[in-house]
Amino acid sequence: MYNFFKNFIIAFLAILALYQTNELWFEDYSSHNFFYSFLQNTVSGQSGTEINGEAEYGVVNNGTGRFILTYDKDSLNDMTRAAAKAGAAAVKSGSPLVYESYNLQNIIKNRCIVVHYSFFLSSEEFSLLYGAGSYDDIPDFDSIAVSDDSSDTFKVLFFNSNTLEGAVYEMKEYSGIRDIKAIIDEAQLPYNGIYYVSSVQNNYDVFSGNEFIPTWAGEVYYYTITKNNPAADNGVVTEASVDKYVNTYFDNPVLKWTSIDGDVYIFSDETTVVKYYPNGVMEYASYSGSGTEGSLNEALAAAEAFLDYEPNLNNDWYLVDYKYEDDKIIFYFDYKINNSILTLSDELKEKIGMSRIIEITVDGSRIAKYKRYLRDYITTVRDPVYTEKTFLEVIDNGLSKLEGEYIDSLRLSYLESGEESVPLCYVVSIDGKNYVETAF
Repeated sequence: MYNFFKNFIIAFLAILALYQTNELWFEDYSSHNFFYSFLQNTVSGQSGTEINGEAEYGVVNNGTGRFILTYDKDSLNDMTRAAAKAGAAAVKSGSPLVYESYNLQNIIKNRCIVVHYSFFLSSEEFSLLYGAGSYDDIPDFDSIAVSDDSSDTFKVLFFNSNTLEGAVYEMKEYSGIRDIKAIIDEAQLPYNGIYYVSSVQNNYDVFSGNEFIPTWAGEVYYYTITKNNPAADNGVVTEASVDKYVNTYFDNPVLKWTSIDGDVYIFSDETTVVKYYPNGVMEYASYSGSGTEGSLNEALAAAEAFLDYEPNLNNDWYLVDYKYEDDKIIFYFDYKINNSILTLSDELKEKIGMSRIIEITVDGSRIAKYKRYLRDYITTVRDPVYTEKTFLEVIDNGLSKLEGEYIDSLRLSYLESGEESVPLCYVVSIDGKNYVETAF
């Protein structure tokens, strides 16, 4: 009896193996490849109704006098949706008060949230992204402030953080105020104890507009960051290691063919080409038909859905900018790490031929091209550090080095320069140029 069952099991496993081999070679292999299945089915049918990574950071004043700034994706998504919902309600409520210069303190001195984008939005673009009504009177803006000051009126401010120009709405009632209040009530200082101050509120006139400036007193906590190339094997890039890495981008990776053009590894089949360049850039291109006509909302939703499902992507990302090119839209993304952003040095940008760490080209609602600088960033040890360096010293050095008069922005950012270390730095931007100095 024992031998009978043993032989039966062996025969069953043999038949199962033959069936799976047949499926592998002759049937639709996409069911075995999650990423490919997503590309063919999910992105092409993307409805474009949900976008989640478009803002750079959010700020909360919860009444303590210290602004709490977050880059955290989940927290920021909640803030972005709440601000967009409030903005849409404000637009529908009546005509705005358009101003040339506005005292931002009227809002940020009270309980409020501020959502900041790394690019400017026109009223039409904001309407396309969030389904708001038509409001052509609003100048281009990169920030939205929503108050919760318990007064008789509820304020929503669309403004340019550099010029402080924009438009403000006042509403007597707003049903979504509960969401705003909840976000403010739940806001807490991050693990590292870093809080922020407003340059406008503190009369730092060296800034061209308003900037939220990182501040600490003495000891703070700092996470060390390490990195690796996911297409390498034990730190060494070979044809075999890259071949293994790119398999997920193909329907049936067994049937793809490989070639080498100089130092560039090329992997392709009838609809897909993936290239790996010696500078560490991977480029994916799809030629499986043309995309259907889509809106900005649908294109961005497709790009973000692509990144959400990318199995090789292990760091949080955010939208830095986008542009239209030949009936397509190119979206640019960078990373967020430990409640900070990651900035590519000017030298590395020139070396890799990319201004940002990720570029995605969308044709209608179809992903046509995807480029990424292949590095994964990993948090290691949290250490207390002490520094007497202040942002005032840094901005003086930046103004002197870049020979500028006003500072456009000041960020606390991890710096990717192509070197082994990834230090936390101040990044001072003046007229499109950056001055970088380590924070500690």
